[in-house]
Amino acid sequence: MTEPVLLVDDHSLFAQSIEIGLRAAGIPASRVPPRSAAEIEQTCAAAAPATVLLDLRLGTGVDDVPIDGLDLVGPLTAAGCRVVVVTGETGDGTWGTAVERGAVTVLPKDTGLDDLLEVVTAVREGRPVLSEGRRQDLLAAARRARAEESSRLAPFRQLSAREAEVLRCLAAGMPAATIAATAHVSEATVRTQIRAVLTKLEVTSQLQAVALARRSGWLDLSAPTA
Repeated sequence: MTEPVLLVDDHSLFAQSIEIGLRAAGIPASRVPPRSAAEIEQTCAAAAPATVLLDLRLGTGVDDVPIDGLDLVGPLTAAGCRVVVVTGETGDGTWGTAVERGAVTVLPKDTGLDDLLEVVTAVREGRPVLSEGRRQDLLAAARRARAEESSRLAPFRQLSAREAEVLRCLAAGMPAATIAATAHVSEATVRTQIRAVLTKLEVTSQLQAVALARRSGWLDLSAPTA
């Protein structure tokens, strides 16, 4: 079997160790530097049907854009690659999402080399490596995680684009006067927008609004408007 194994991981020492181990076992392996999501997709697609050992947190690319391995699972699978997620991430919700998007299985990064070799060999030979029961458990966990996230973020979906921007400014420590000057509106307008934010989030202070935004993960998911 000549199909390669590609390692996509921003931890060079870890990837190099796995590469050496795979090659010692007679499996052609090479690393794919995570310079950008597009480059990873192109390199892996060109090697399909390759087996890709994919990390989920791949750092920041050369374009200063964070690379999320979870977003790569679907495109790599669609390109004909067999994706094995090897990650330090914990939680069946994340693992289930990876499986849902096409990963054949998910392994923790502390998996022993012998066990990893066994999985890689089975995947390359087309043998199942994830029991149907475990697969269904992971998929159910992914659905629960999405439902929980939707519930956490529901209050923020009530905010207008401008109100959301005001909340991001408050989280950045900007006072109302500065927000007003930046947006070229009156301070009274900004204070009206702040009151609307507090009402929609059902909190009584700016500090509570910012704390809720951080705790819910909304600040991580939202992006500033142009």
